[in-house]
Amino acid sequence: MNAATTALLDRLTPPDFTRAGEPAWMREDRMRAHAWLQANGLPTARDEAWKYTPLAGILATVLETAPTPPHGDLDSAMVQELAGDLGGLRLVFVNGTFAPQLSRPGPPPRGVIFEGRASLLVEMPAAMSPAPGETTDRPRFDGFQAINHAADHDTAVLLVAHDTDVVEPIHVVHLSAPGETPTPSHPRTVIDVAAGSRLTVIETYAGLPGRSLTNAATTIAVGAGAAVTHYKVQNEAAESVHVAHTNIRQAAGSDVHSCTVMLGADIARNAVDVVLAGAGATLEVDGLYLPTARQRHDNVITVEHAASSCTSRQLFKGVIDDHARGSFSGRIIVGPDTVATDAGQTSRSLLLQPTAEADSRPWLEIFADDVKCTHGATVGRLDDEAMFYMRSRGIAERDARAMLIRAFVNEIIEGIRPEALRAHVEAATARVGTHAWQATR
Repeated sequence: MNAATTALLDRLTPPDFTRAGEPAWMREDRMRAHAWLQANGLPTARDEAWKYTPLAGILATVLETAPTPPHGDLDSAMVQELAGDLGGLRLVFVNGTFAPQLSRPGPPPRGVIFEGRASLLVEMPAAMSPAPGETTDRPRFDGFQAINHAADHDTAVLLVAHDTDVVEPIHVVHLSAPGETPTPSHPRTVIDVAAGSRLTVIETYAGLPGRSLTNAATTIAVGAGAAVTHYKVQNEAAESVHVAHTNIRQAAGSDVHSCTVMLGADIARNAVDVVLAGAGATLEVDGLYLPTARQRHDNVITVEHAASSCTSRQLFKGVIDDHARGSFSGRIIVGPDTVATDAGQTSRSLLLQPTAEADSRPWLEIFADDVKCTHGATVGRLDDEAMFYMRSRGIAERDARAMLIRAFVNEIIEGIRPEALRAHVEAATARVGTHAWQATR
């Protein structure tokens, strides 16, 4: 094990793996993660999935982290400022610890369990249980996910019974409140939607100014014929590091739309891993990332077509400014003995300065014949002719640039259905056009 792994193990887990009052399954999950981490350690620069992620910067922050108690000065007004008030049910976590005084946990609708402490559940939620034949030794499991599982933090749990239509979006908020040293948090969200149900869930990651490390893990299990819309907004402090994994498993005939918006953090890595495990499942994965200054935003998307007649679409757009760098790696795996697979992937990047960088990598592994699989990537700058056209009609340069940027990102933003969330994201992204204009003055 390297120094970062050893340091993390020393501070993450109680010697006997226990936490007062927690059920046995949580202790066993922590023990398995601890053993995996001892055997495998953290990712290295040789790992293909981490090709564009600045691991050295992440590991340096890991070695500096020290636990910080929950911030007592946070109130509902600050939560609204950082994460938006989207109405409806809300769970808030501060530095990985459930904050009931900032939350609105219910009562939830009939057929829904919404809880900030997984330790109150006697049985393991199905979403946390490995699928048949699948363990933490699966190829796409990594050391940061193991760290999250081993951590002694609270867990957001959202369980939806079969044939339940959850009308209002449900909001899970993870906040970082740094101390004098970089503050670590390992937020975990578990979502289990049974057959025939419908759910919209929003995850927000934000924080107060200061250095912090967020290592997040979200697990979503979608039952047969169920429909889930999942939004994630990452807008953490400029000095922070954000590493996140979202694992989704879909049963037959299910439908999932997952959309991620990345705005904050010095280094941010967004990994989404989806397994289409049942015939006729459909998936749409969208993303928007807007790094500025010297930010690094890295998107790693894996979609595995493990069953027949499944459809998936990926659309990611990046607006990259200053000396920032954004990347997209889109992996599509088509399993053997599958038929009628339809997979599409699109990556588009807009560079606002000559010093900005963009990387795009399609990554296709196809082990079947009956496949329709397409991919495309573009990298460009603002259109000079469009700029000239608008300037010639009296539109100020600042406004013209903002309009072109907004037109570029609009395809993603307009797809956000909850009006309150769309307004919150629009306000957060509006600064990009202004910043791009100021950078040229």
